[in-house]
Amino acid sequence: MIYTLTPNPSVDRSIIIPEIRFNSVLRSQSVRLDWGGKGFNVSRALQQMGVETVALGWVGGGTGKILADGLQHLGIQTDFVWVDWDTRTNTMINEEAGDWHIKVNEPGPPISPQDIEQLFLKVEGYAQRGDLWVLSGSLPPDVPEDFYARMIELLHLRGAQVYLDASGKALHLGSQAGPFLVKPNLFEASQVVGFEIEDLEDAKRGALSFLRMGVDCFALTMGASGLLLASQHEMAFAAAPKIHARNTAGSGDALMAGIIYAQMRGMDLVEVARWGVATGSASVETEGVSEFEVERVQELLGEIDARIVNVL
Repeated sequence: MIYTLTPNPSVDRSIIIPEIRFNSVLRSQSVRLDWGGKGFNVSRALQQMGVETVALGWVGGGTGKILADGLQHLGIQTDFVWVDWDTRTNTMINEEAGDWHIKVNEPGPPISPQDIEQLFLKVEGYAQRGDLWVLSGSLPPDVPEDFYARMIELLHLRGAQVYLDASGKALHLGSQAGPFLVKPNLFEASQVVGFEIEDLEDAKRGALSFLRMGVDCFALTMGASGLLLASQHEMAFAAAPKIHARNTAGSGDALMAGIIYAQMRGMDLVEVARWGVATGSASVETEGVSEFEVERVQELLGEIDARIVNVL
């Protein structure tokens, strides 16, 4: 079974305006709500590829009820720990025919030690050997930065395979716990390795730093450049195709789903990288968060230059 754990979920509000201008009253042309948070985005993307998941996390208040109802309406199975404060709302503002966007993420609700204990107990009750767990997103206020590391240790004891998408110290500590795969972006990886990753050569150096921590697979999203995917034995690079961007929110989570989908089918490293980039790119082309048509993913596969690259 595949489980996604989202400590800090959100209701994602996407607004389209003609042009971003500051110190002005802007009139929106359309408003869209999506039920998100990074792990839930992975669940949504996998569902579109015919893969079922169970989504876990902390939710609360009226916003949490909206999120829970929305995921249920999408057919995604959930099991939440309910908290006293409202789940956050994140806002994305996109220009209708421009390259600019603004994204504002709220911090999330306070989480008590009892809430943390309840979530650990829930995960312990589910986890079994052979399961795949995706731990993804920021941590709410008051949640210790070693949360992911402790969760990875628990899941390892249960024989589960763990995919991690985090940032800052939570990413660093989580990577040291040895998850199967980590998926940072350029900024997040640079913070951990201690140097700025600007090109493919820097990316390969950064990959080696993560692999030496005990990570089996390192997936570095490089924005419009593409994806570096590294295992303990080889590295592959997939260049991003030229597309018209409509909404970048959740594209990294769709990419994660593409990687999982390809690995579940036993594809080699190059093809896994190609599927990840194709899925993330198809998501960027749509207005929704982590939404895409599988047919479009398959079209993009043929447009992506993916290859093995030399290790340093």
